[in-house]
Amino acid sequence: MKTPLSDNKHSTFTSVAQEIFQSTLDSMFDKDIKVSFSEVSSGGPDDLADGYESQTLILATEEKSGMESGLMFKTTDITYMTNLMMMMDEPGKDSLEDDDKDAVKELASQTLAAIGVPLEEKTQVKVSFRVDDVMINDAPALFQAEEYMIVDAALSIGDTNTTFRFFTDLNLMSLFGDKGDGGEPDFGSAFTFPDDDDDGSGGLGLGDSMGGGGGSPSNLDLLLDIDVPVSVKMGSTKMFLKDILTMGSGNIIELDESADEPVELVINNKVIARGEVVIVDGYFGFRIKEIVSRAERIKKLKD
Repeated sequence: MKTPLSDNKHSTFTSVAQEIFQSTLDSMFDKDIKVSFSEVSSGGPDDLADGYESQTLILATEEKSGMESGLMFKTTDITYMTNLMMMMDEPGKDSLEDDDKDAVKELASQTLAAIGVPLEEKTQVKVSFRVDDVMINDAPALFQAEEYMIVDAALSIGDTNTTFRFFTDLNLMSLFGDKGDGGEPDFGSAFTFPDDDDDGSGGLGLGDSMGGGGGSPSNLDLLLDIDVPVSVKMGSTKMFLKDILTMGSGNIIELDESADEPVELVINNKVIARGEVVIVDGYFGFRIKEIVSRAERIKKLKD
C-alpha cells in the first residue's frame, strides 16, 4: 500500500522536478503544457506498477548512486507525445513498436537530464539520470529496490489531459543536504525558490550561475571550453570487406546522397545543421543554411 509523503525533503525535490518537467516538455511541443504533481507517496514494486500494467516503462539509473529511477506513461500518450515532437499532430498508438523506442528514450533523456543542473544549484548535490531502456511494463521483477518514491503527475497538452508517473529509489533522498534532528537529510537552508519577479530564468534561480552576480562559475561555464569533434558529412555507404580490400587509386565510391542535397554538420554523431561546402582563403569551409530542430533529430532516429 502506498504511503503519502509530505515532508520537506521530498516536497523540495519534487518541486524542482515539477518545474523542470513542465519547462522541458513545453520546449518540445508547440502546444500549451501544464504539469502538476498530484500525489507523492512511497511504496514497493507492486505499488509502483499499479495502474500502468502493460504500459510504457522507461528505466533509468541515477549515475552517482546507481539507484533505480524511471518514468511510466500510457503507451497511447507517450507515442502521441513523440508524434508531436516530430511535428505530427497524430493520435498515439496502443502498442510500442521497436522504432518508437528510440524516440521515447530521447524524450525521457532530455527531460531527466534537465533536472540535474537546477537541482544542484539549489542543493549543491549533483544527480545525473541515465535512461537505460524502454519497454512494456509486464515484469514486476524488473524493480529491485524495496521502497520507491512514487510521483503521480497530471499532464495536459493543449486540450488533451493525461497522467504519467515518475519514480526513484526512496534512498535517493539520502544524497541531499545535511542530516537533520531526525537523522534524515534536511534541504531547508540549501533549497529556496526565487520570487516571481526574479530574473526571468524560468523560476529556477539560474540567473547568477549563468554569468551574473560575480559568483563562482556554474557547471555549464566549466563545459564551454571543452573541445568536441565536429565533422561535415557529404554522404555515406556500406561496402563489403572484400571490396574495401581491393580498392585502389582511381576507384570511385558512390555515396547515398545526391549531388544537389545539402551536406550535414555533425557533432557527437548528431546532425545539428545543414548547409554547403565553400572555399575560404584556400581552405574548405561550411556555410550553415539550416539548423536542425530537436524534433527532426528524433525523426532521424526512427528512419
